[in-house]
Amino acid sequence: MIDKIKEEQKVPFKTEFTDDRVTDAADSVAPENLETLEEELKICNERLQKDITKRERRDIEKRKKELEKRIEDKLNDAKKKIENESGGCYPASATFVDVAGRRRQMESLLLGEEVQVITNKGVTSKPVITFIHSQPDLFQDFLQITTLRYKKILKITEDHLIFVEKNGKEAAIPARDVKIGDMVYVKVGGQEMLEKDAVQGVSIIFEKGVYAPVTLSGTILVNDVYTSCYFDVLSHVWFHRAMGAARAVYHLSPTMAEWISSIGEEDGFPGWCRLGHKLLLTWNDSS
Repeated sequence: MIDKIKEEQKVPFKTEFTDDRVTDAADSVAPENLETLEEELKICNERLQKDITKRERRDIEKRKKELEKRIEDKLNDAKKKIENESGGCYPASATFVDVAGRRRQMESLLLGEEVQVITNKGVTSKPVITFIHSQPDLFQDFLQITTLRYKKILKITEDHLIFVEKNGKEAAIPARDVKIGDMVYVKVGGQEMLEKDAVQGVSIIFEKGVYAPVTLSGTILVNDVYTSCYFDVLSHVWFHRAMGAARAVYHLSPTMAEWISSIGEEDGFPGWCRLGHKLLLTWNDSS
């Protein structure tokens, strides 16, 4: 198994950053996620605009109501989890690279600072617009994911989303689902493109501090590993959509975004996610 992985890694992976890369890959992992339900609902609406028989129309309208109910149920489930869970995080010792190229520990990261992220243009820097979670003194279990070739070590909570390769495409999955041999994406040296690296080991550690920064892109490189800023109550795509409110306010006024981030904060968990969920429901009702 390891020999096969080493052979695959002789050719560096040069990922092509396309806007639909996560959505396409997610469909191959979760046969009924929000993206696929939304796409089927769109198809139903398109068919209802066509010249069809009464029976076909009745069947499609019935299916449409079923889809709308399932989407609503999934969003309500997400709301309950958001309200009851702390969200995926990194420990204080996790590292990021700031806009000046300095490697720093997560506990030093401040709102508004730019960090290295992944966008459709590759590795770049984007600002931190809020924190889903920030508790310096809390001790927590983390998964420690170690890679084979480049010896990257990522410490991350089990519910945090990390990008792996599934069926030749990127997919954001909870860290608890990462297995030995899975391919993750890592930054090597000063390269602007990511490379694939196989997971060599997964273990559990206990560390201090829990931090979940959210960047403008919704992604972040932590210990040089490509991760999402979100956790698994929603897919990466839908969670990023839900956080559109935070991005809109940040574009309007970074100072206002920082102020709003502190509103409703409880146990290091700001109210952005609850607001994002309400906006998601509103968006879904109007679509």
